[in-house]
Amino acid sequence: MKSRWWRWALLVVGLGVAAVTLQGHLPSPADAWAALRGASPAWLLLACALSALSMAAFAEQQRHLLSAFGVRMTAPASLALSYARSAMAASLPAGSAISAGYAFRQFRARGAGPAAAGAVILLSGVASLAGLALVYMVIEARWTLWLLAAVALPLARISRPAVDVDVPPRSGGRLRHVLRLAAAVPPRRWIGVLAIAAFNWLTDLACLLAAMQAVGLDVPWQSAAIGYLVAQLVRQIPATPGGVGVIEAALVIALTTAGATAAPAAAAVLIYRVLSCWGVVPIGLACWTALKAPAPAPA
Repeated sequence: MKSRWWRWALLVVGLGVAAVTLQGHLPSPADAWAALRGASPAWLLLACALSALSMAAFAEQQRHLLSAFGVRMTAPASLALSYARSAMAASLPAGSAISAGYAFRQFRARGAGPAAAGAVILLSGVASLAGLALVYMVIEARWTLWLLAAVALPLARISRPAVDVDVPPRSGGRLRHVLRLAAAVPPRRWIGVLAIAAFNWLTDLACLLAAMQAVGLDVPWQSAAIGYLVAQLVRQIPATPGGVGVIEAALVIALTTAGATAAPAAAAVLIYRVLSCWGVVPIGLACWTALKAPAPAPA
């Protein structure tokens, strides 16, 4: 109980810090609403599509890692799991931990051993951070676009060898067993997972840029991209569920500092967060309700 109160207190403090930080950067509600009402429907539809594509990429990232350990999961089930996990992470205190535990149970129910299920969760997080670093390289040094293309090309021909996950961990402990399984994943599979992780971040960033275009925000895309990357790095510190308050503050400040007026900047961030975070919660709840996993086989 004390832990829950501590996390709720941290959430309140985070929102308070965001409110203080945003002073002078927020427009009046009437101005923000006017910017939202004038948003371009075509750009809004594109932003919606990019947000859905980003979620699909995250689902495929998990599926590729699972298949490396000989565990099969259908694309619809993986996508539903991704939405459910994102909803948990965005709406619950300690949501990231709850999301990981839920994924662990889902992977186990589909035939993954304890070590393999834990390895997929851990390695998926590592791949996401590596993908974010690769996106930063792409933005800061354009020559790495060729590197990204070279990484993505083998995806179509990646083989799917299964790693032996039936060997139980010995006296050395489960951690060494997880590391052994990770080392057994073929390098080409890692290249594919990294490419998908980078694509996940790129489509999410493109969703923000489309939201900016929807409200007619005239800011260099490089400035918006740097602000986005900073916000995502801050988000890795679990101060609030889903980075609520922190992400919004970082993005609005980045856009207004780059020369945007407050009303369209706030409207663009609001559209982006509705599509990438707040709107995911009801979808994830529906997926959590509908997602049925088979009973796990006895160990």
